[in-house]
Amino acid sequence: MKCKIALLLFLWVQSGISLAQPANWTPSKPVRLIVPQVAGGGADAIGRTIGQALSDNLGQPVIVDNRPGTNGGVGVDNLLNSPADGYNLILVYTSLMAINPAVYEKISYSPMRDLKPLGAVCEVPLVMIASSKVPANNMRELINSLKGDPQSIFGASSGNGSFSHMMIEIMNTKIGVKMTHIPFKGEGPAVAHVLSGQDSIIYIGTPAIILSQVQAGKLKALGVTTSHRMRQIPNVPTFAEGGITDFNESFWYGLAASANTPSHIVEAYSKVVSEISRSESLQTSLGKMGCDPLPLNANEFSDKVRNDMKKYSAIAKAVNMKVD
Repeated sequence: MKCKIALLLFLWVQSGISLAQPANWTPSKPVRLIVPQVAGGGADAIGRTIGQALSDNLGQPVIVDNRPGTNGGVGVDNLLNSPADGYNLILVYTSLMAINPAVYEKISYSPMRDLKPLGAVCEVPLVMIASSKVPANNMRELINSLKGDPQSIFGASSGNGSFSHMMIEIMNTKIGVKMTHIPFKGEGPAVAHVLSGQDSIIYIGTPAIILSQVQAGKLKALGVTTSHRMRQIPNVPTFAEGGITDFNESFWYGLAASANTPSHIVEAYSKVVSEISRSESLQTSLGKMGCDPLPLNANEFSDKVRNDMKKYSAIAKAVNMKVD
């Protein structure tokens, strides 16, 4: 009888050890990181930088796989059709997680049902740029021009339902005007059109491809969307300083896995993402692209996604912002 009890205790202890082991899971082969945007853009550069930091931490190559389309939806679909085994991750950002559900009539995924946020890494203040034809050199002059004639200045975006489109709608609501929205097929074409000086037009976009043009004096920068100025362009005031109160918006980036990924793998990745998001070397590299640190753990990141989903859904509903 004592032998049986001893054997049962031994098996129970061994069982506990075997259950604890998966928490130390690490990949034993290359990991694929889906970047659901085109190669060469701002999101791609940020994704590759995060991917390298992830690779350095894991000790395995992290291979970036660009899957652009439907504002990130193509990349999510690809992830969900791949094995949920820890070898397929995705770069997620504000549009993909919080804006798409608010503006698309039909969407193939549910961010919080189908994806498992692993943590946030950084956020990007947006910069309003203006063409040479815009009759304003600062935010207050722009507001006065718009209130005098809302049709005198166009609002460009990188596409219907994009974050830049949402920024135009928020600005319209806060100022009490209605700029004509002109969607372009991506951020590059939108910035190029503003730079061309063909129209009286503004664009609110990520600094990755804007900063160099602003710093070179080729583009007018009228404002920054966050509550603090950007250290790269300290002379450009915030929207709030320019007269649009309570304006504090940024475009954030993080990592996620399929919701079907085993919990011990999710836990392991969450710890790694938390570590790299606080890495000085990673944040220095991201800072060169205009990013600010946003080190949120999995739970904090999930809360932020839910809050932003509610916020942007309310705005989209108020202005009837929908994409077929």
